[in-house]
Amino acid sequence: MMFAIINARLVDPASDYDGPGGVVVEDGIIIEAGPDIDIDACDEIIDARGRILAPALIDLRTAREPGLTPDGETMGSLAAGAARGGVGTLMLAPNARTPQDSPDSLAALVRTFSDHGVRFLAAGAATVGLAGEQMAEIGLLARCGAVMVGNGDRPIADSRVMRRVLAYSSQFDFWLASRPADAELSAGTVALESDWSARMGLPSEPAISERIAIERDASLAELSGGKLLIDRLSTEAGLDALRHVRSRDIEIAATVAVAHLTLNETDAGDLDSAFRMDPPLRSELDRRALVEAVINGEINAVVSDHRPTPFDDKGEPFALAISGTLSVETLLGAMLGLVHDGQLELIDALRVLTCGPADLLGLPQGRVTAGAPADLILIDGDIPWVVDADALASPRANCAWSGRRFQGRVLQSFVGGINIHNHDG
Repeated sequence: MMFAIINARLVDPASDYDGPGGVVVEDGIIIEAGPDIDIDACDEIIDARGRILAPALIDLRTAREPGLTPDGETMGSLAAGAARGGVGTLMLAPNARTPQDSPDSLAALVRTFSDHGVRFLAAGAATVGLAGEQMAEIGLLARCGAVMVGNGDRPIADSRVMRRVLAYSSQFDFWLASRPADAELSAGTVALESDWSARMGLPSEPAISERIAIERDASLAELSGGKLLIDRLSTEAGLDALRHVRSRDIEIAATVAVAHLTLNETDAGDLDSAFRMDPPLRSELDRRALVEAVINGEINAVVSDHRPTPFDDKGEPFALAISGTLSVETLLGAMLGLVHDGQLELIDALRVLTCGPADLLGLPQGRVTAGAPADLILIDGDIPWVVDADALASPRANCAWSGRRFQGRVLQSFVGGINIHNHDG
């Protein structure tokens, strides 16, 4: 089947194009894109009426967190939330409940990826049980479908193990996603060391923890020839360290979680557990520095860090509450908030959600060009809506943006040319 989307505001960060245009799609592939397309042979024509046509988003960090509640997240609910939020490709990262550290467990996970509409990818564990003590069977994980490795929320404290994982993972051209935190300085902390955390009496981590970790990990990557992905950079100190090490001969990239671009530590007010995150929310100065880094092209990808946490687990005091928030369905809305506030240009916001992560992993999607998969979204940037955690596709879980007013919704999502979502509002 051949169809076209016409009269759109076409935004393709991969080619730095933002202007009038459309696409022609045949058998799941874009065969024409741009301001001048031939639609004579199309079976269907969709008139965008000036709305935004962009690549479907690519989210390199999500978690399903199975088994927390009887009605918890499923692959289906995760995929539904992604489709509604314009995410066409999802990476499932290892975490404490699903470490993805054995070939059998990873193979079982990969077998669940089909028939959900969106594309799923899997990151394998860097160490057994994410304990940081023994390297996982990375070669076998690669054979079972892993496309990179990581150690979840836990930094690999042992430098010998870190060096070994970097060296071995490079044989498979894998990125090693590393949480930038000094294991000792960050142990047991739930906040950034600041005036706010001192007033609240919270165990806190100094920002220099990120700098120390990045400098160590970069040195080990330089020594081993490994590919280092700084996983959820969150402080200006860490950003300064990233700039410094990038002057050396190291293959290094960085992601930022959407929460650290759109929220800060004071959003937690008088210790609202809905804002308990890992990494913790940072200062407003840190947030602004990260937004500037997105503008400057220093951040390769923005991730949702979607981590369903049932409301009951957020009922504990802030320091005891489980960290996490629903964020895959609100990822684009939160980023569009930065656009409407004048903090980001639309093309910059979309770059770190599309071609940026695609280029990291060598994926063909994430661009609106001839020959690319027809993973596309049609956005009305003006529709206002209020986030309601109960109305999101992921069941009964916390969302840090609940009650906030967003502007802009995904009207349609396509993956491989197949329409997987139509906004019914």
